[in-house]
Amino acid sequence: MLRITEMFEDDKTITLKLDGKLVGTCISHLEEQCFNYKAKTNKTVILDFSGVSYIETDGVRMLESIKDEKLQIVNCPLFIEALLQDLISTDKGGMT
Repeated sequence: MLRITEMFEDDKTITLKLDGKLVGTCISHLEEQCFNYKAKTNKTVILDFSGVSYIETDGVRMLESIKDEKLQIVNCPLFIEALLQDLISTDKGGMT
């Protein structure tokens, strides 16, 4: 199960704080939320991974497919950082 808490930063940015496991139907639900904010409201989406305890391979693939300049991942635990190493900017400790 994955809990997603929406935190509106400003008119152009939303942070989605993730807590739990990114598995199963949670993957498509998160993808849909990211798409809705990026495409429909033209917001930059920041995914805060500080509370994520597990991510399935399908979750990694989904993140790879939606990654662009309007999506950032921050506060990755080390094990997730290792899984997402090709997507993470090392100078900020998160995806940019």
